[in-house]
Amino acid sequence: MRLSASMFSFAALGVFAALAGCATPQYQTSVRLIPPTDARGLTCVQDCEARKVTCQAECQTRYQACAKALEPQVEARYNDALKQYERDLKQYAAALRHYEMELRFEWLYNYPYRHPFWWDPWPGPYFPPPYDEPVMPTREGVRAQLEKSECRADCGCLPAYDGCFVGCGGQRVTETVCIRNCPPDK
Repeated sequence: MRLSASMFSFAALGVFAALAGCATPQYQTSVRLIPPTDARGLTCVQDCEARKVTCQAECQTRYQACAKALEPQVEARYNDALKQYERDLKQYAAALRHYEMELRFEWLYNYPYRHPFWWDPWPGPYFPPPYDEPVMPTREGVRAQLEKSECRADCGCLPAYDGCFVGCGGQRVTETVCIRNCPPDK
């Protein structure tokens, strides 16, 4: 029994529709802060806000000082990264030459077993190169990686603010809502 092109297209469409129906739902969580209603609570929240701003400013100052102190290390690490890139590039070039040579002489290795005739109408299977080409490092990328590992960007100001806000009589409401591929309501 031969399948016609329309039957094949219909089957492919059915498989696609079945897979689309099985997509994983995606959710988004949002946080709402509901301030207290009394004057004392509002004054307390203003104090919390002032402490949060001070905390964030101090945190930013410490982060910038840390990043500036790393500047001599950036050059050294960038030079090391360039040397590593050069070694990786040489290794990649050698692997690529070896791969191209294998492709060029593949018919020779498989000659008696591949096809009984002198001419093979079907090309062999395509195998991609064995390695990904190395990516040249940038000074900014090295700096960002070094800052991420050495400098602290988050000082915990927001959790402290949330605790202070709730302590003043405010409410912290967390809502999780489905935004894509939502299951049907029952």
